[in-house]
Amino acid sequence: MNVRPEQLESALNKRLDALYVLVGDDWLQVDEARDAIRAATRRAGVDERIRVEAEARYDWNALQHLGASRSLFAERRLIDLRLPTGKPGKEGGEFLRKLADQVAEGSDDIWMISLPKLDLATQKTAWFSRLSAAGTTITFWPIGLRDLPGWIAQRGRKLGLQVDADAAQLIAERVEGNLLAARQELDKLALLKPEGVITPDYLMETVADQSRFNTFDLGDALLAGDRGRAVHLLQRLRAEGVDAILVLWVLTRELRLLISCSEDPAAVERLRVPRNRQPAYARAARRRGPDFWMRLLGRCAEIDRSIKGVGPGDPWQMLDRVVLAGCVASPAR
Repeated sequence: MNVRPEQLESALNKRLDALYVLVGDDWLQVDEARDAIRAATRRAGVDERIRVEAEARYDWNALQHLGASRSLFAERRLIDLRLPTGKPGKEGGEFLRKLADQVAEGSDDIWMISLPKLDLATQKTAWFSRLSAAGTTITFWPIGLRDLPGWIAQRGRKLGLQVDADAAQLIAERVEGNLLAARQELDKLALLKPEGVITPDYLMETVADQSRFNTFDLGDALLAGDRGRAVHLLQRLRAEGVDAILVLWVLTRELRLLISCSEDPAAVERLRVPRNRQPAYARAARRRGPDFWMRLLGRCAEIDRSIKGVGPGDPWQMLDRVVLAGCVASPAR
């Protein structure tokens, strides 16, 4: 039986299956699913958990002995089997096929098998087909930037938070699609126990002193053309030990958006940014033409090579020059 990730909690509340197959590369979603299954097994009185990491050249005989043995202290066990490569080989495939048959006939133990994203050929193998048919399979797809605000709002509701659409969009942008970072931001907001709807203004007030958000303040200074504030923020970020690659990502993102706006002023209304920030992009785009912003974006590519050690120059000095140039208004005609 296939279950969507958001249906897992409900399915666990209805019944506890003997086999769960978790498929996907998004480790946060997979790890939270494991936690949910472990919590359900504990509620069912299954306290013993055995974790097995089946790397390449794993001795599947050891797992066969484990499956055949019984605990002296527990009637049932949760066996947490992880296959990082998703390629069990011939011996492992045969074990998994037999395990699926065993589960279908009735198993005292509960098996939780974690696999990475599988190619089509692997999905068609006998062992995976049998596992999928014998147990509950949950496939986890990456949550892209387009869907992340919805995920943030939904998770916020579980934590008792009301996150409006613009605030969810802002969090999504500022964590660069990183689910773990998004979860951490929501967890911190939950500790503050805010009343009412969480808005972008509330976010900026409560997290203004955090380094990740100071990095985005640098982008705001660039949009405003505020050279003094931009230089101050850049120096502060460097002193705080913020990674130069994060600063570069923010600047690169802003420059790409400015290119779009300077090429087509109407494009500002289509930007995936909070509506209250769109006027700032429109004003900044009018300072210079698209060719100017493209040249600055080219310098960012040079900074990227410098950060990676394959190009010359000091990344922070190069960032400083890009920021200063971006804040300068168009020369008088």
